[in-house]
Amino acid sequence: MTKLNIRNCARCKKIFIPVSGEKICADCRAADLELEERVKNYVRDHPGITVNQLIEGSGAPRNLVWRMIQQGQFENSGLKGAEYPCANCGKIITRGTYCSDCMGKLKQNAQKFANAMNSKRKRAAEKKAQESSGKTFSDSMYDALDNSRTR
Repeated sequence: MTKLNIRNCARCKKIFIPVSGEKICADCRAADLELEERVKNYVRDHPGITVNQLIEGSGAPRNLVWRMIQQGQFENSGLKGAEYPCANCGKIITRGTYCSDCMGKLKQNAQKFANAMNSKRKRAAEKKAQESSGKTFSDSMYDALDNSRTR
């Protein structure tokens, strides 16, 4: 029996079938896109405004405007006050969640973790290969010692 993946829209509570993990229905998403377009037009028509003036003048919810700012939608628009703190260190940024320094550290740590996981997988595969050959770990060690002595 196939299980149908249905969900209630987080905004309007209407039942819908999410395509790729959406939390809102297509109608609410279309309304969001229309509102985003209205916000972009407001910024274009009112150069040099502040974030608070944008929120008040466009009638858009504060969280929508800040999400658009974080996505970099107003980078070259002249919108004033579109800076906010890095989620990790507090340095003032204008796009994304983390500053470039914290993002670099995050990528470096992710690479270290990936390397450690690859090493762990490799050791597990070697151990499994030894077990399937019938030799124990100590047998392999003795073989390695014998080979080093005969050289």
